[in-house]
Amino acid sequence: GRGGERGGLRGSDFTMTLTKKDEVMLTGHTKVIQDIGWSCDGKRLATASGDTSARVWTVDTHREGRELELKDHTQSVEGVSWHPKQADTLASISTDKNIRIWDIRTKKSVPILTPEEIINVCYSPSGNHIAISDKNETVRLLDCRKNKIIATYALPASFWVNELVWTQTGEALLLANGRQSSLEKGLVDIVKVDTTAGELTPVHSVVSAAANCMCITIAPSNQYFATGSYDGISCLWDTANLTCLRPCCTTLEEPIGSLAFSHDGTYIAGSCDIEPRNTTARKVIDVSEVSNGETAARVDCKAIPRKISWHPSQHVLAYGCEKYSKDDDLGRYDSSRSGGGSRSEVPVVVVTFQHRGGG
Repeated sequence: GRGGERGGLRGSDFTMTLTKKDEVMLTGHTKVIQDIGWSCDGKRLATASGDTSARVWTVDTHREGRELELKDHTQSVEGVSWHPKQADTLASISTDKNIRIWDIRTKKSVPILTPEEIINVCYSPSGNHIAISDKNETVRLLDCRKNKIIATYALPASFWVNELVWTQTGEALLLANGRQSSLEKGLVDIVKVDTTAGELTPVHSVVSAAANCMCITIAPSNQYFATGSYDGISCLWDTANLTCLRPCCTTLEEPIGSLAFSHDGTYIAGSCDIEPRNTTARKVIDVSEVSNGETAARVDCKAIPRKISWHPSQHVLAYGCEKYSKDDDLGRYDSSRSGGGSRSEVPVVVVTFQHRGGG
């Protein structure tokens, strides 16, 4: 595979700047974890799962996890997104076609029914709007003050939307897209958001990769965004002029499934979308330095990592997994809070990093 030896060399223990200080496993979900995210105050972690539930975990000192199960959806929960300013408000989406806005204090949700099975969700930076995309490749804009869809943008038939993010100004959405029939399959579409007029307008499209663009994330500063593609390549982009600056997460070799910037924009973490039947692929998260693309840390995972999310104020990384395969070695988790090793439980893992040499 691409970069095998080089990746091993660059990620040698001598050059890596982060080491794993602590690791906690939280269990409860019984099917694949589709999405994961921290609340704005960093006190809670939300997960979305194929088991039709979302869960909210209170992670104190990253050791003890208390969980809340949110069970109002009737089908697979595909995504979660926290309100950027209210730590008790969470949006969840499902293939049951509903967006649900949760008040975590009361454990109650308000449903907003949409026409299609929803697969992506993202709160706007102001918290006043939510962008979703569905299996019909339509992007919709929800006004949270009215709980009403105010704008839609349907992509052409041969396209699909794999992930979407807001720019930090709230002026546009960046879509990670794929194309069925083309030499240049991977695209990033920039869609202008006009909340007053209720309009979503595609304004620019940039070819991001030869293979489908699988995931996208934007730095807190808005200066950079990053894309991951099906051919295992991740790229860091300049947001202002839409140019590719350099590769990142270069030790990953399988299709890129998830990317995330740390709160300070120093690091970017990436994981691969490995097929569960692929028993030879390395289950690993690559943490790279944004400034130069060098590997800062590598996290070996017991189960296939599906989605990753950085804590909003610390170098703490959470990831949700695929179900264990029969080949996964559960030994080292035997001491975890839940007794660790039930193969029927799908792990959520919280990793705390420290800088090499302490700190």
